[in-house]
Amino acid sequence: MKNPLWALAGPIRPQITASVIVGLLVTAAYIAQGLLLATALSYVLAAHDMTGAAYCIAGLAFVLLSRGALLWLSEVCAQRTAQATKETMRERLLAKLLELGPAFANARQSSGLQQTIVNGVEAIETYFSRYMPSLIVSVIGTVIVLACLAILDPLSALVLTPFVCALPIFSKLWRKWRGSKSSKLFAVRTAFGTYLFDSLQGLVTLKAFSATVLRRVELVKKAIELRLEAMRTLSVSLMRSGITGLMSMGGVAVLLSLNSWRLADHQIAPIVLFATLFLAREVFRPLDRLEREFHAAHAGISAAGPITELLASEAIIREPAAPERPSKRSDVTFENVTFAYDGADRAALDRVNFTIAEKKRVALVGPSGAGKTTVASLLLRFFDPSQGTIRIGGIDIRDMSLEDLRAQIALVAQDTFLFHGTIAENLRIAKPDATDAEIKEAAAAAQIDEFIAGLPLGYATEVGERGTQLSGGQRQRIAIARALLKNAPILILDEATSSVDPASEQAIQAAFDNLFNQRTTIVIAHRLSTIRNADAILVFNQGSVVEHGTHDDLVSKGGLYAKLTSAQQGMAA
Repeated sequence: MKNPLWALAGPIRPQITASVIVGLLVTAAYIAQGLLLATALSYVLAAHDMTGAAYCIAGLAFVLLSRGALLWLSEVCAQRTAQATKETMRERLLAKLLELGPAFANARQSSGLQQTIVNGVEAIETYFSRYMPSLIVSVIGTVIVLACLAILDPLSALVLTPFVCALPIFSKLWRKWRGSKSSKLFAVRTAFGTYLFDSLQGLVTLKAFSATVLRRVELVKKAIELRLEAMRTLSVSLMRSGITGLMSMGGVAVLLSLNSWRLADHQIAPIVLFATLFLAREVFRPLDRLEREFHAAHAGISAAGPITELLASEAIIREPAAPERPSKRSDVTFENVTFAYDGADRAALDRVNFTIAEKKRVALVGPSGAGKTTVASLLLRFFDPSQGTIRIGGIDIRDMSLEDLRAQIALVAQDTFLFHGTIAENLRIAKPDATDAEIKEAAAAAQIDEFIAGLPLGYATEVGERGTQLSGGQRQRIAIARALLKNAPILILDEATSSVDPASEQAIQAAFDNLFNQRTTIVIAHRLSTIRNADAILVFNQGSVVEHGTHDDLVSKGGLYAKLTSAQQGMAA
């Protein structure tokens, strides 16, 4: 079975190659050390030549110093490989997520994606920086040492070869036997991290419903499962290391016994005994290092699956091969548009047709789930319709680049999202080069400037994760200011004032009234009192436009819109 990690190694092959070269030089230093030590012992014990031994010892000292420098360089190469892996892989994964877009991310747990990008990359970082170089060095280095041994004494090389060949065969059989039982660690760790992340995000809800005890019990169960899986994986590594260590030392012991007998029988010289003894140890040294890194290989292989799956995912939305430039007009047309979410029982939009003239304000109303927000998602190309065409200024939005398309649209979503950072940083997401004066003007239009000015740090105030330092209404007004700062020709307001108080809502509506005649505006509303002055109202029900007209026309018809208006007036009374 092909290892998916080999395919992921492409961008960091230069760093891996450097680690391999240094590793081979370290192996060469160990070979030189063994030969010099054997020669020195031979001079002392057999020839009684202290001068020759002194030269060997001087050479040995140089080799030891060189080996120390090479080991330091090897660690430097490993760290550089690790950093390159993290930088490259996270850049690829984040770029892929941005390419896949909201449709992909919304269908998966955000904490699971986080685990893949953070813990998954950490796991394969160790694989690439430690295990993969060790694997290559162990293959090439072992062959080199065996070749040196064969030149010195062919019989010794022949005796050790079965032991060397037995190690990879044993490794393959071991993986086949235990691999499936020891490759679940990353999946279990991801499940634990996801559950913990969800618990932290929903801590207020857990407290409010007194559900912390049950949640804690389940979290403890998952922690125990993670511990047991980690211990099982560790037991695999330790048991395998013990058996392979026994095999390697067994090879050395067999060779030492054989050559001791041959020396006693005057078949070989003492230097051959010493050299083969020291080189026999060097045959297995790269393999021993490989065994020490084996645990990292398991974690990396477990993490490779989710990473490879994410990188192989196909984007639902594709850029056009030859994008058209956007039109200077900002009218919006839906032509026979049909769309259904994956797994849905019915279409979210079913053969929808409407046109919003340039610089007109059109409201979309209807019961929850009628398809109003889907209109905004399709217009932004978070999804593509299964049938029909959406045009802006007469151009099919699928023929525009996503950047050009989304540059024409500003959105205030019902679920306001603010990033951790300052108020000014959140506003500049819409326009990175915005001046302080432009930011204050947009904030004033959204009725939030006075509040910000009253803060000790003003626009430099941190909003906290997801804007938790602000109230719901304050977050929503900052989102409105952000959309206004973008100054796009098309403005989408999805319940843009649902979290503000009535006085602020009136002030914001007044500010909007001054802006509506400057851009094409789509207002998605549940509170029908906020869209009385719309140029047109489209009434959605079960994915279709069932009514359209002005407020007065629709009320007089006595249809669904009139019923919704009457029901809201009754609730208000």
